[in-house]
Amino acid sequence: MKKLKITMLGAGSGFVLTIAKELLHDPVFADCEFMLMDVAKDRLAVAESSVKEVLAAGENKVTVKTATELRPALEGSDYVITSCEKNRYAFWVDDLRVPEKYGVHQIKGENGGPGGLIHGMRNICLYREILAMMRKVCPGAWLMNFTNPMSILCTYFKNYFPDIKALGFCHQVHGSFGLIAEQLGWEPGDLEVVTAGVNHMNWLFDIRHRHTGKSCLEEFLSKIRESKYWHENFPSIPEQRFSLEVFDVFGTYPVGYDEHIVEYMPFFSEPGIQKKFGLKSLAEFYEGLTKQKSHTLETQRLLGKNYAKPPFPADPDHPYYAENPCKVITALETNTPTYFDAINIRNNGAVGNLPDDVILDVPGLAVGGEVRSVHVGDLPAGPAELCRRQTVLHEMISQACEEGSDRLAVQALCLDPYVHSIDQAKNIWHDFREIYKEELTTFK
Repeated sequence: MKKLKITMLGAGSGFVLTIAKELLHDPVFADCEFMLMDVAKDRLAVAESSVKEVLAAGENKVTVKTATELRPALEGSDYVITSCEKNRYAFWVDDLRVPEKYGVHQIKGENGGPGGLIHGMRNICLYREILAMMRKVCPGAWLMNFTNPMSILCTYFKNYFPDIKALGFCHQVHGSFGLIAEQLGWEPGDLEVVTAGVNHMNWLFDIRHRHTGKSCLEEFLSKIRESKYWHENFPSIPEQRFSLEVFDVFGTYPVGYDEHIVEYMPFFSEPGIQKKFGLKSLAEFYEGLTKQKSHTLETQRLLGKNYAKPPFPADPDHPYYAENPCKVITALETNTPTYFDAINIRNNGAVGNLPDDVILDVPGLAVGGEVRSVHVGDLPAGPAELCRRQTVLHEMISQACEEGSDRLAVQALCLDPYVHSIDQAKNIWHDFREIYKEELTTFK
């Protein structure tokens, strides 16, 4: 078996340790090279020492190398795992404040709304350099992305770098149903789910007890109606009261927790929503953002040592909660067909009433050197329209950024469900262009 080179871009993020843990024992990673790249030397040093400490517990002899520049990090790579962006929390404050100035109130603004649009454009501009370098020095490598907005970025990869084999990974479906299982009295992994939708807004088609194969959808829906975790908010536990409200309206359960799905649902965005569902107010959210530097290894260690551990998951190191990129690598390298409950890839018929060529978060099967979508079925009309509208916006945002088109950017804002007038759209875009002129490198 060949010796692999796996590169982690944004090695100062907390994701690097979850990847390192997957390299310990699997023969596929024996004698592999794990290249850590981060532009911040202090974070890179912490990442290097932390990763070496983790790897010391395994039998695989993994070589750890570091770089602060793209070319040496990517040269000869077989797999490139990305979790990187610039000034995330500082920029996030303005992503919310600019629309608010013109009467557009977002709850979170990370993936949807005007905040999601500008977040996506900044990261597209950042990733263009990564993708161009991959073409030069590792053209056959797989790109495995963790960075948000996941759907916008994966849409851009698909449309403008189709030669790069790209996959989008998010723990939302897998991780949330581990927590949900624990909240309802089961073990992580006891529930096998079938979902599909746009990243951070999947919809539940069916749910089964893993060891029996029997549907427990009605049992699950009954349990969440009775559970305190869907009727009250608790510290350090994702809110789900809004999710229950959406289920009551649409008759299909949304997967993604309140804070994510609300980004795509402006008809629930009136000022009273925060009070009604106990979501953080914008002032509280700003305060939280300004206190955070980023999701770094230092932050992760601090939280682990000095703060009360959230009640769920009971065991964060439970094998169920492991991230999936290394499992995909194993499947591809050994040609072992492997099923994944959620990967961001082309629809290709997974959801019958959405276009084949859009990016969706759907079940996938790694087989025959590819990762293929798995057919799920048709979404009900309401959820289908919520997803379709977002895929149109993601295509438009991707095109606007690639072409540096102010007109398309304003169009996308006009079509965004959070924006209610052309003047709002124009004013928001004007301010975004001014604030982020150094980041929006495709716009002249």
